[in-house]
Amino acid sequence: MTKLVVGIFGHHSDAALAIEDLLSGGIKKKQISAVTKQKNTMARISEDTGIGPTKLGAGNGGMFGTAREIGVGLDMIPDTAVAAGPAATKLAGADLDIDGLAVSLIGSGIPQEDALKYAEHADLEHIIVFVELYAESGAEEQEKAHAIMAGHNALPL
Repeated sequence: MTKLVVGIFGHHSDAALAIEDLLSGGIKKKQISAVTKQKNTMARISEDTGIGPTKLGAGNGGMFGTAREIGVGLDMIPDTAVAAGPAATKLAGADLDIDGLAVSLIGSGIPQEDALKYAEHADLEHIIVFVELYAESGAEEQEKAHAIMAGHNALPL
């Protein structure tokens, strides 16, 4: 069974530095994912840390992507999540409305109550970093990941 350590960050530099420290601490890139509302923010984090390419989800590019962005700007339709890392395929493109991203997070094994709160943070343009620890990882590894997140101004859930 895997364990999930989650950090919520208000600024891209805090998230990127936390990811760098996680990587320096022995966590592998394939264990780290991130999600947010801002495409440019996720692209910068992805580039700075190397956790994987930014995924936008279907319908976020080209002519329809531009039309979608206009609709989002006018509050006619909800914005969508952008993500990087192994969980990006499940999270990218999820609507940031009442339950779009939350449903994707629940499908990834996050309890419903927490998933709804994470989705609220993503809608506020916060960056959510997920670290998947393997079954053989002990409490010490989990504590280290929590300490690294906290050391980079992680916000409370």
